[in-house]
Amino acid sequence: MSEEPALEPPFSADDRTPARERWWRDPYLIVAVPVGLWAILVALQHAWVSDFLLHLATVNTLARDLWDPIDPMVGAASGSPYYSPYAVLLGLIKAMTGAPARTVLEAAGLANVALLLFAVRRFCRNLGGGPLVAALALVFTLLLWGIDPVAWSGFLGLYSLSWTMSYPSLIATALMLLVWDAFLRHRARPDGLRALATVALLGTLVVLIHPFTAVNMVIGLAAFVLADPRTSLGARPLRLAIGAAVAFLLVMVWPWSDVSTLFGAAGSFDAVHKVLITDIVKDGGFAAYGLALVGLPALVTGGRRPLGRELQILFLLAVAVVALGAATGSYGLARVIPVAMLPLHLALASYLAERARSVPRLVYAAVALIACCVGLYGESGGLIRAYWGDVSPSTLGAWGASPATPSYGRVLKGIHPGEVVITDDRTLARLVNARGAYTVAPAWPYPFVDEAVRQRDTAAFFAGGTDPRDRLAIADRYGVTCALVTRSRAVLRPDALPGFVVKARMSYPRAIRLCR
Repeated sequence: MSEEPALEPPFSADDRTPARERWWRDPYLIVAVPVGLWAILVALQHAWVSDFLLHLATVNTLARDLWDPIDPMVGAASGSPYYSPYAVLLGLIKAMTGAPARTVLEAAGLANVALLLFAVRRFCRNLGGGPLVAALALVFTLLLWGIDPVAWSGFLGLYSLSWTMSYPSLIATALMLLVWDAFLRHRARPDGLRALATVALLGTLVVLIHPFTAVNMVIGLAAFVLADPRTSLGARPLRLAIGAAVAFLLVMVWPWSDVSTLFGAAGSFDAVHKVLITDIVKDGGFAAYGLALVGLPALVTGGRRPLGRELQILFLLAVAVVALGAATGSYGLARVIPVAMLPLHLALASYLAERARSVPRLVYAAVALIACCVGLYGESGGLIRAYWGDVSPSTLGAWGASPATPSYGRVLKGIHPGEVVITDDRTLARLVNARGAYTVAPAWPYPFVDEAVRQRDTAAFFAGGTDPRDRLAIADRYGVTCALVTRSRAVLRPDALPGFVVKARMSYPRAIRLCR
């Protein structure tokens, strides 16, 4: 049994400090304002890779046809699971303002960070300890991951956040925290309808924006119910059922996509997520996640602190789900890892924010400070991405801040939005999508079209033994206007691709564009 006393109710008197006094005293501002400035500097670098290009493609396609858009990768079908309310809003902003998709996404990233800062502060009111607990929770959430942290959508380490601030996962995570806060308010005051309506509406948005985060949200709600089932379900259960039914109905009537297809195709994403599980197996996971274990003693002994039992159950549920994914090969469940980390961060913040002082507490605080310093070193790539000086891409790559991405500007210059391109290079395919054009084979895992057939046709197009007439048949089948070649020499031979002529070539990196 824990020896920690129950010190304060979830909503402490410190949280009712007048605004004028809070401006000078609230420690959360001391942390949140620099984080906001850091996000602005990162956005001003305009250095984005990987899935940012997919979100560019999504915004560009929606801006061209907001009401009936085709999918953003291959342009083969109407709608896409990527057309969430978040993406539709950004597409509408681009269509109305004419701003470049990159600018729209960068501004959205700053708004997402601001919403996350608000959501962390709001949820941490449930932990007691006054405003200091939110400040500590934010620091731990950004820094206490590992000495070699994971940069992945939904992971809130500083380095990961520097790449993913514009992604749907971040706004979904912020909304998840607000859903949890609203549910706890409803649990405390079950007669009110406002909190329950907030759970239903924001929960709907989380499901539509980022279904992986929706799984995390449900795990959190389950933990809160299991911690106090009588209060959670005993008072007016009909209202909870109605709220859940409303959320389900809103998800199902969303006109831009069918979210059920994404849940049904979840297994198709297992391969890409396997690395998250191998990070746990490798070195016992310490390099990627070990610093968070500093919060484990606070979590284990914190059952009597505000929300302590809920955090314990949340941690156990999340770890069980990740273990299930590893055991069954359902590696997509590794996206629950951030929810396993969060209780460690929050419990540590809750413990250190208490007013009681003792030698063990001071020693624990010193250990946490050392861990944060180590974490800051591990997350230094995120800090470097905010560097405003003139640094070459190769130097940034050596610092771990920006991978060296080849510039294919010369061969991409003639690619126009809406065209269909076939290429033998995935990086080029992603850059094509980012320009608003389509590729024959998806550049990202995309089981919502005939992906395997398209990959086979692409391989056959560039294969040396393919008859030129078969190449043209493949090009005609998909409406190909250009071919981008980096490795395949077969299509460059005389008469290998009748009707296509070389329009641009580069020697480094090697790339050739042939068009009809």
